[in-house]
Amino acid sequence: MSKPLVNELSVGDKVSAPFVVTDISLAPFRSKPGSYLNLTLKDRSGEITARMWDNAEQAAAALQPGQVAMVAGHVEEYQGEPQVIVRAIRRCQPDEYDPADFVASSQRNPEEMVAQLQANIAEVGNPHLRELLEAVFGDEELLARFASSPGGKTLHHAHCGGLIEHTLNVVELVKKASDLYPSLDRDLLITAGLLHDLGKIYELEGELSYDYSDEGRFLGHVVLTDRLLAGKIAQLPDFPQHLANTLTHTVLSHHGRREWGAPILPSTPEACALHYADNLDARVQGFQQIIDRERDQPGRWSRYHPYFERSIFVGPAEADNEESK
Repeated sequence: MSKPLVNELSVGDKVSAPFVVTDISLAPFRSKPGSYLNLTLKDRSGEITARMWDNAEQAAAALQPGQVAMVAGHVEEYQGEPQVIVRAIRRCQPDEYDPADFVASSQRNPEEMVAQLQANIAEVGNPHLRELLEAVFGDEELLARFASSPGGKTLHHAHCGGLIEHTLNVVELVKKASDLYPSLDRDLLITAGLLHDLGKIYELEGELSYDYSDEGRFLGHVVLTDRLLAGKIAQLPDFPQHLANTLTHTVLSHHGRREWGAPILPSTPEACALHYADNLDARVQGFQQIIDRERDQPGRWSRYHPYFERSIFVGPAEADNEESK
């Protein structure tokens, strides 16, 4: 029997199930000596805050972030949000949980996505750009990592295979933009679309849950991507310098704004197109991710999400039709 998922937990439910523990901290009681334990519990459906009032120090000493723990307790409401009150917690043995409960995967077939990536490379007519793409994705270890990495920790495409899924969506969007605006350099756009988030293979790490690596925290995926591409271009002695500059600019500026992590603002039509394609796919999938996680909760709107600065309508969509009858 599969375990109850985080997005299925409701106030009043009893809990006795494994979860990945992603955050652990002790906090002092306000009115008495001692500390309680703050936890974040996670599975493939989402995450939930948890508190442990008794024996907190002993529990904290026995746990590490990223471990799977067996949690016993119940769900209460705190400031309008559910939280788990933990009675007992211990580290799980490998035979006590199914890894599939903790790692969400793309609904698209991995082999088909890799085949689509290769087909996009074959579309590139510019020999220098195609040679670069073949040098990057011809690295079998890199390609395997690229095909299995998440597109983000929490905000969008935060699942196994999310990075290649997001990348292919962005490439389809920039190809449509080049159909609408024929003056755009289609080869440059396809290449930049395929490469723009490559550094995420080093920014995020983990097996049962994802977190930022030391490289990711120090540098971020934009810098990591730039370093990887610079190294690959340096191995291609005939690669034109102006083409290297325009490609690098398009990739470096894809976040669009400095406050969003772009070291430079888009200054070419291709860079502008890539930025909006990237943002469109990230936002739409981010909304859908929230809908998928919260559609079974009471009400027709999600909780407030600070990143999007709003609640998201989760439906059911047919309710409007029923009300109008």
